[in-house]
Amino acid sequence: MHARDRQLLAALSRVNVDIGRVTIELLDLQTSDEDYAAGLRTLGRQLVGIGAELAARAGELDGRVLDPADLLASPEAS
Repeated sequence: MHARDRQLLAALSRVNVDIGRVTIELLDLQTSDEDYAAGLRTLGRQLVGIGAELAARAGELDGRVLDPADLLASPEAS
């Protein structure tokens, strides 16, 4: 495993930890639509970001490069 892969998986681990933390924060923010929306957006960006990085690395390994928009398609489509 390359050092870059270890870094990528460590980043995934950090996002995974953040999911739990942010989920609890979101439960507390439901009384404020603006704060709740900002929290959802932050979590979504983290998930999309790590997903794009993982897909890009997979493309480097097997040559199947996906357009980032393709990541939103069902797994069966890719």
